[in-house]
Amino acid sequence: GAITAAARDAQAVEHRRELAGVMRIRPFLDSLYRPRDINRIPRDETIVCRCEEVTAGELRKFVALGCVGPNQAKSFGRCGMGPCQGRMCGLTVTEVIADARRVSPAEVGYYRIRPPIKPLTLGELAGE
Repeated sequence: GAITAAARDAQAVEHRRELAGVMRIRPFLDSLYRPRDINRIPRDETIVCRCEEVTAGELRKFVALGCVGPNQAKSFGRCGMGPCQGRMCGLTVTEVIADARRVSPAEVGYYRIRPPIKPLTLGELAGE
């Protein structure tokens, strides 16, 4: 509430113009240096979710049973429900599901982030 939205936008014009200039190359770089599929989408025997020991093959089986995204994968096999809360496996889970469904990772989506973002001890929680 320190400034109006119009004033904020007016002050940001030059910064947005500069950002647009440096980001213009981004789509080209993303397509030129995209990691190969074999580096992003593991084989069936590879563990994707280390916390819950879920493999890429199990994720593919979940998709065959009707799983359409990472949040449903939690229900099918606890993938993303361990101590890291999906921070380590989230992108790979999305990539594996997208590959199995033959859709883009953007269509599959990502885990819904829920607090606490990082694990808390009971002592930390009681201290608040």
